[in-house]
Amino acid sequence: MIIKLPQQKRDEIVDFELEPGKPVVMLGANGSGKTRLSNKIEELNDKRVVTPSVPDGELLIHNISAQKSLSISNTIPLTDIESSKRAVFYGNAYELSTKFVYRYNNNPATHLINDFDQVLALLFAEEHNELQKSHKADREANKNGNERPPIITTITEKATTIWNELLPQRVIDLTGSSVHVNNNAVQYHGKEMSDGERVVLYMICQALILPPDSIIIIDEPEMHIHKAVVKKLWDKLEQERSDCVFIYITHDLDFADSRNTDRILWVKNFDGTNWEYEFLNTLDFENLPNILLYEIIGTRKKILFAEGERNSLDYKLYSEFYKDKDYHIIPCGGCSEVLNIYKSKKIYEKFINIETYCIIDRDFRTAHEITELENEGVTFLGVAEIENLFVVPALLDIMEEQLGCSSGTAQQAKDYITQLFNDTKLGQIGEAFIKEVNHQLTLLNFSDKKATPEEIQNAISSKFSKESIQSFFDEKRVIFDDSNTIDKILKVFNFKGLPMKIGDKFGINKDYKHRVITFLRSNINDIRERILDAIRPYVPELP
Repeated sequence: MIIKLPQQKRDEIVDFELEPGKPVVMLGANGSGKTRLSNKIEELNDKRVVTPSVPDGELLIHNISAQKSLSISNTIPLTDIESSKRAVFYGNAYELSTKFVYRYNNNPATHLINDFDQVLALLFAEEHNELQKSHKADREANKNGNERPPIITTITEKATTIWNELLPQRVIDLTGSSVHVNNNAVQYHGKEMSDGERVVLYMICQALILPPDSIIIIDEPEMHIHKAVVKKLWDKLEQERSDCVFIYITHDLDFADSRNTDRILWVKNFDGTNWEYEFLNTLDFENLPNILLYEIIGTRKKILFAEGERNSLDYKLYSEFYKDKDYHIIPCGGCSEVLNIYKSKKIYEKFINIETYCIIDRDFRTAHEITELENEGVTFLGVAEIENLFVVPALLDIMEEQLGCSSGTAQQAKDYITQLFNDTKLGQIGEAFIKEVNHQLTLLNFSDKKATPEEIQNAISSKFSKESIQSFFDEKRVIFDDSNTIDKILKVFNFKGLPMKIGDKFGINKDYKHRVITFLRSNINDIRERILDAIRPYVPELP
């Protein structure tokens, strides 16, 4: 199936091949021109847009807009099948005019589509037509003494089956050319269905009424549909209409990933006349998970890769801290995942114009490691790990005030940090020493050498002589022994439970970090700005 696309130069078009049964996902930032590109694709390939009457068999591109009304009338107007088709695919059942005029009211990008009744009318007209043909064939067979043809499955029966598999607690009844739903023996009319129920039925009907070998473009296919249902819905519709091509315009990355397609139409920009876009094959980006790839191309903002998950405090804290600098924060899990993704993104030339940054904890990294990573563009917190940001001295003073604690509570918390650090110092030195040993092993790098076991043993023995081991250990001990202020302690102290321990001092235990985030998201008495000022010295300044 060959379609025409607008080339990225004015008044030029390019041919592109689509394969029936293989969906395409269209992604891009808000305002990049995805919807208008879908309208242009329709205009270039569907003659109905500008021609009042097109013969059956001509390619239909059916664009289901995000701007649509999903109201169902008390009664569905029944019309003949040709009039029903014109009502849905042209926008007017009886007057000859173009899709552009009637369906879109001369404005396809923003016009509110209100065609649920017409879609249902076409569904029932198709069923009536199928039943007439089946009855005719049955009578003909009976008249000639031939074997009667098998019972057909009508289009409304297909719609009913799909619906009932998706929503088994809400049994739909499409008999009698009307819409009713039965829920635990209570029946209600289609107009009383929930938003999600109406969208599900609307999408089922839209897919089933398409002529063979059509292209259907769905803007926001996940809208109003529960995540547990949306994937199953489109799986079933793609399976039922494997002769068609489904093009999805979405911002839902989980839904995009659920389409299991390697064809992504990345819409980068639209200047009002021309588009900048590119087809991506996800198989060309094997070092980036699909969802991460989609997130990278789905934003215009600068990207900051960070540790943590979407619901983690890392993400929440960075989102607030860098909010005013227009950064899109992408949590990538652990530190190694962050570094791998950051480095992987940099090797793909297609993303060269997308600004990306990376921030990770210091943990027990050696000075050499930190310097090497900084040379690659990696930035580090000024504390050992992000948990320590919640207990920096200036923030403790703010929390004492905001939580209404007695005077001196913040100082007690600071004294406790010093005490806990000194009590656990030997263990901290040991962990830092092990980290140094592991780092020194990586520097030996036997991966490109065909070294014998004896050569490896000699290299390790030379690297880890008694004197060098003592030197490594003494170096770590000096660092920790010299950490005699709160700021110096927080720079080297790795203790993830520290905020909870400090929360005990303020009488809120596990809620301490969440209270900090709550204050940070508010702006009562400039508390947000004061917290940002408190942690700013420890968080890297990004462009």
